[in-house]
Amino acid sequence: MDYKVQFKSYDAVANTTKVAIKQDFPYRVFEEILPTNRMTEDDAALVEAVLNIVRMELDTSGAVVAIKKELDKSVEANKDAIAKIQALTKDNEQKANQIQKIKEVAEWNVLARVTDVENPLDPTVFKRGLELVELGQSGKTYQPQEIFTVEDPSHTEAFGEGKRVMIQVNEPFTYQGETLEQLNSLYQNGKIGIWKWTEPKATAPQPAGELETQPVQ
Repeated sequence: MDYKVQFKSYDAVANTTKVAIKQDFPYRVFEEILPTNRMTEDDAALVEAVLNIVRMELDTSGAVVAIKKELDKSVEANKDAIAKIQALTKDNEQKANQIQKIKEVAEWNVLARVTDVENPLDPTVFKRGLELVELGQSGKTYQPQEIFTVEDPSHTEAFGEGKRVMIQVNEPFTYQGETLEQLNSLYQNGKIGIWKWTEPKATAPQPAGELETQPVQ
């Protein structure tokens, strides 16, 4: 029997390769689906893989061993794929942990500066700082000392301070998309802190010192 590969195609979603083989005399065509990506294999190997499946239908006793070999290839390929996925997952988790630590340090710095009322931030720095803090995520539970921001659409910028307001959580709190106005009641109950940029108080003019006088010669 002289079979040749008529066509082959790989389905990335199913991780299978469809292969059709053809014999001219007598004319026969067989089409089977093989496990994993077999596109790089030579035609002889693909023909044999398809014939093994065909033989299974005609002679189960002789084809079982060949089919088992094909299944073993699939199992090994899946093991390799799982190992790669696990390695990538671990790498991604490590990167995510590093990013989270950097985020926490950045937020701590923002919290420390925004709450330092004795040394108010420049308004543009305040705006940039709050842009580093995530907007409140509806449904997320924030733990004590965690912070997030909300937009205050009614605020009119006068000094480039932006429209964001920082919320500091004092006890476990699940944010449900409340507006700043709605959050004010929680602020009054002491459950959260609300930090807005406020214009520094004008410094009172210092009294001028006494003029120094010199005796007349």
